[in-house]
Amino acid sequence: MDTSIDMDSLPAGLGGIRPLEIPATKYRQGQREMYDFTIPLSQLPQLIAKRPDPNEPIDGNRKVDLNRAKAFAKYLTQTVSWVSPAIIVRAPSGEVDFSAVKEFPDGTAWGVLSIPLHVLTEIILLDGQHRTLGVFIALDDLNRRIAEERETQLAAERTGDDATAAARGKEVAKLRARREKIANEHIPIELAVVSKEVAKQMFVDINNNAKGVNADFTSFLDKRDIINEIAVDLADSHPLLSGRVESGQSARMSPSNPNFIGVKGLADIIRALHVGVNGRVGARVEDELRANREAATQAASHFLDILVAAFPGVDAVMTGELTPVEVRQISMIGSVTMLRVLAGTTHLLRQPERTGGKFSDEEIANFMRTLDPHMRAIPIAETDRFWLSTGAFIAGTRAPQARQGSLSSLSNALVTYAEDWRTGQVSNT
Repeated sequence: MDTSIDMDSLPAGLGGIRPLEIPATKYRQGQREMYDFTIPLSQLPQLIAKRPDPNEPIDGNRKVDLNRAKAFAKYLTQTVSWVSPAIIVRAPSGEVDFSAVKEFPDGTAWGVLSIPLHVLTEIILLDGQHRTLGVFIALDDLNRRIAEERETQLAAERTGDDATAAARGKEVAKLRARREKIANEHIPIELAVVSKEVAKQMFVDINNNAKGVNADFTSFLDKRDIINEIAVDLADSHPLLSGRVESGQSARMSPSNPNFIGVKGLADIIRALHVGVNGRVGARVEDELRANREAATQAASHFLDILVAAFPGVDAVMTGELTPVEVRQISMIGSVTMLRVLAGTTHLLRQPERTGGKFSDEEIANFMRTLDPHMRAIPIAETDRFWLSTGAFIAGTRAPQARQGSLSSLSNALVTYAEDWRTGQVSNT
């Protein structure tokens, strides 16, 4: 028997631990040696061996917000047209090699960046740790689900349950295809060859010079969210809002803003109207609202009509007799937090399973008229039991607290008040 081995057929470098080699562009920025390259998402955990840990902040970086990372993971797995800026990392000086293939007169070069495997644990995140952890979470979740479905499939095969085995096999194939699709998408990386102290200063400089996006402007632009779409539509179409909604393009919403409300505040009100003051719009509700968009928009429009009918201050804004700033000075009906509570209250009052049946829009408007004198009682006096008994106010303030617990307690208190009003236990004046 011929036991000889054809050495020429073996891969080059077999038996040795090879460094990570990546096509890259070399350039200089701030007197630093920098490299720009892209990698598949599946390789990000290989490049960044130190997974961001919410319980252990990276030296010189902020603490990771796990919920924010999970939100990016969800965005990544559910959004076909996802987008991400570059993740910025550092490598210690003298530990990476670059072989230039083409150099250019402007000082940049194309070539191969070589990172020894033992250096990967020293690749530290400077910017993008939430996106990085989000990628880890997305891949981990898909791997976990594939393993669970595969085990169920194998168990079904062992017991002869062909229907379950076939169904789980299809699910495994679907999850693998999704993982393959995500894994083969790319993300840009910027690698700086600097010391730890320089890296800390880079992090500070990045954040000091970054301008955050106004939440109103984000809501204005985000067309994937049906609530935002309805808000933008109403901002143009309802007479109370037309020309009085802050888009966030040039200013932030504040008590001195000449507009009645910001786009984000309007979206929060519409969301509260449909799912409650602290409710969330999940995939099922999103699909229902999108399928019934006209009705959802009309329901929100009717709520705005109720506000105009019930509160003279709101009506005065619509007719131009008072400015939004003037209304905020005399009534908490100008508070977006209070408007959100009223929307959540309306959501509860419209439920058909209520004792005595759901409230009609006319009933809700008539009930809210009884609140107008209380709305004008600002700042809240220490003797004001109407508002202070709800637990949502602090004496001396001009609006309810925006904490979830405060919003819920106030909304529930107003529902109870409305039911008492309906049964004649509360005066109409």
